[in-house]
Amino acid sequence: MRLLISILSALIIYSSYAQNEDCDNRYQSEIFQDVLVQTVTYSDNYNLLMDVYTPVGDTYTNRPLLIFAHGGVFIGGSKTNPTMINLCESFAKRGFVTASINYRLATHSSVLGAGGILWMLGLDNGIKVLYSAMSDAKAAIRFFRKDFVENLNSYGIDPNQIWMGGSSAGAALALHLNFVNSEEEFLSGIDESSHDYVLDLLDQNGGLEGLSGNLGYSSEINGLINLAGALHNLEWIDSTDLNPVVSCHGTDDETVPADCSTIYDNPLFLSICGSQEIHPVLDELLITNSYLPFVSEGHVPWEYSSAIREEMVDFVGEFIYQNINCQLIKTIDSQKTKTLMYQNDLLGRQTVRGQSGFVFNFYNDGTILKTYIFE
Repeated sequence: MRLLISILSALIIYSSYAQNEDCDNRYQSEIFQDVLVQTVTYSDNYNLLMDVYTPVGDTYTNRPLLIFAHGGVFIGGSKTNPTMINLCESFAKRGFVTASINYRLATHSSVLGAGGILWMLGLDNGIKVLYSAMSDAKAAIRFFRKDFVENLNSYGIDPNQIWMGGSSAGAALALHLNFVNSEEEFLSGIDESSHDYVLDLLDQNGGLEGLSGNLGYSSEINGLINLAGALHNLEWIDSTDLNPVVSCHGTDDETVPADCSTIYDNPLFLSICGSQEIHPVLDELLITNSYLPFVSEGHVPWEYSSAIREEMVDFVGEFIYQNINCQLIKTIDSQKTKTLMYQNDLLGRQTVRGQSGFVFNFYNDGTILKTYIFE
């Protein structure tokens, strides 16, 4: 049954969008053998790390960026979750730049502390946990746009094509980040009894953008990858939400239900609505989307089955491929034909042999590359 749904879903994607013929055979399948992984601090305020994956040997400098957040019910997990590694490696080998982020969990001292392990029992606690994780992810998005401007785009991304995604809790983070776009909208989807709490939380923590760092740059995204995630309130989805959305979900998921129910199917826990209920709303609002249900499967089945993981990655990959703009991407920087003209240090002085530190390389094609020399 799942195979039939997959085939039908693939046909729908194929027929709904014109084939993306301008990508020079990039982004649809793995074309690079190796990836480079760099661990960086994206939030000095909370000492948060992420791993950035880039394809080894790639000469493109204007590539779509996919940022992923791990699962773990907001009480566990990390950027090295096997699903995150698999997603980042697979899409980097297709030519994307990818990143897997750590974010503050419910038990972080700035969130709820040790008592955060039971965050799902109360709405106020759930709001703080979700808000903290969202503001961290926003800082990660801003990190790359800041690098684009202030560090000569050292990761070679297109700042106008940044997608956010995740699995389980990470997908819930991404969904709320995408659909909650203002303080007013945030309040509109929450019971009135928590309005004062939300207003105080936002007032003390830098508003919807948060205090995780890299302020002054946009945290907007251009696409959403939802793997077994859910929204607290479907009314947050409206006609102003234009980003394409792709989802995968096990239909028998009792941790994060595919329909509208409670977390862990426990009546004491917070209510949420999963992918099965999200996509009809997207259809009604004519928001570009595609949904692959894994029939009779439970929570995050791609973590336990290599066949399901491959099917999920291919489904998500095809959707992304059909919804990126390769006309904006084809600004290739050919390392074979350009020549280094001269090299200056940070003060504009000509460098000398044996010098170490940051330098600016000026090429004959007009490009400038900032690098670090070790001597």
